Amino acid sequence: MEQKQYGKSWYPDGALEFAGFWSDGMANGEGCLYYRDGITIQYDGTFRNNAFHGFGRSYRSDGSLHYEGVWNQDRPHERGTYYFADGKTVWYEGSLSFEKREGYGCLYREDGTLEYAGQWKNDRRHGQGRLYHTDGRTVIYEGRFEHGFRHGYGRSYWIDGTRISEGNWCCDVLDGFGILYDELGENVIYDGQLFNGVRRGSGISFLPDAIPEYEGEWDWNAKNGQGTLFHENGTIRYEGGFSNDSYHGFGREYTDTGELVYAGLWDQGARIAAAS
Repeated sequence: MEQKQYGKSWYPDGALEFAGFWSDGMANGEGCLYYRDGITIQYDGTFRNNAFHGFGRSYRSDGSLHYEGVWNQDRPHERGTYYFADGKTVWYEGSLSFEKREGYGCLYREDGTLEYAGQWKNDRRHGQGRLYHTDGRTVIYEGRFEHGFRHGYGRSYWIDGTRISEGNWCCDVLDGFGILYDELGENVIYDGQLFNGVRRGSGISFLPDAIPEYEGEWDWNAKNGQGTLFHENGTIRYEGGFSNDSYHGFGREYTDTGELVYAGLWDQGARIAAAS
């Protein structure tokens, strides 16, 4: 490669196209590429064989900063920062792989508040990460992501930072095993299976102070199937069938001292026949 020399090139209409270092007839080293007006800078940084390569900054046609960071053959790569249209507010800063967000990085809103901090893959949230409330400080979700969605184990929070839930997520909703907390984020109110964000399958609901209320089967947030309801002192209140939170089918009812009150069939909470 011949020794680098400083030089300039022009568009056919005479407007400045490039000013910087050349070798072997190509831009190599520091230089500036201009838009067709010959005034507005399109790229300012390092070149290799006419390609953006190394550290550099790209600009929009209105002169606002678009990207600054590392380049590899005309493509942002390794690490850099993208800006919103104002050229001042950061949109994304972090790791990159040939233009796509890859590795650890932070995403911001147009008002400058932090929206997401965590892992990326193929330009999507993927791996461990945190979502933030619009204040940019309060975490509203922390856990696993896949292909842009909350997916895998994670915890969600109210905007004041108190816990809402924790468990397995699928495509942005709780799905599988999960734990739900009261409005203070202190006491568990449900521990069990969830489907599409609602109680469905086997699970336990709790009264305040971690006292079990019900253990058994659920469907669409209601007691449905076989289960056991408890008194506040922990003794069995009812065991048997349920339908939409009501006693239904065969079941036994007990006093809080354990004495059997009734054993027989129920229809939506009403006794209909005694067991023989």
